[in-house]
Amino acid sequence: MTLLEKIENIAGTSTTTGSSNITSYRNMISSFLKQSARAVLLALPDEVLIRDSIKITISGDGGLDVTDKKVLKVLRDGYGAVEMPLEMKKHMQANSGSIYEPTKRSPIYYIEGQVQTGGKLFIKPDPNGSFPGTVDYNAYPSPLWSDSAIGNFPDTAEYAVVLGAGLRMLQHKMNEMIHDDEDIELAHVAQQELLNIQTMYNEEIVRLGGTPVSGGSDGSS
Repeated sequence: MTLLEKIENIAGTSTTTGSSNITSYRNMISSFLKQSARAVLLALPDEVLIRDSIKITISGDGGLDVTDKKVLKVLRDGYGAVEMPLEMKKHMQANSGSIYEPTKRSPIYYIEGQVQTGGKLFIKPDPNGSFPGTVDYNAYPSPLWSDSAIGNFPDTAEYAVVLGAGLRMLQHKMNEMIHDDEDIELAHVAQQELLNIQTMYNEEIVRLGGTPVSGGSDGSS
């Protein structure tokens, strides 16, 4: 069963016709899935996500591109690195003389935006072959409507993503009912269905160990 079919089991099937309209509809569902997957990833605790994390080793002062990654854990030579605010950057350099200067047993890391690219993560002291740096992370997924599962993502959290995407789909339908069809009565029915699925979504996030945020079509905004 595709992710689209799973969403339509929750939010109802589409009556869209015409090849161009169907393509637009499927692209919209893929967009809803991507938004929902990111929201779920941000809502879940690190101890849940670490089970499906990716580990990468870095060396030198070039940093690691983390634009599309949720960072879970950073180590240098096995010692846990603490994230520091960017405004402390000058204090975090070797031989800075600052009381915040990182050491072998007390490494730090910070994330800094780059010109015309994404943010990069830097570990201090600089990791090297003898003292490597490692970063455990989850990549923000971009599932498609035609996928049957979400790669590199906790299997137990997939249902929450489907619920979140279903909420977005229902919200879209409601907007059409109100603004295009002017069917207020049907919109009220859809609103109740939306609230029911919102409750299911929140319960699923709590079951996974996360904390849902009130507001927004799936509690993510």
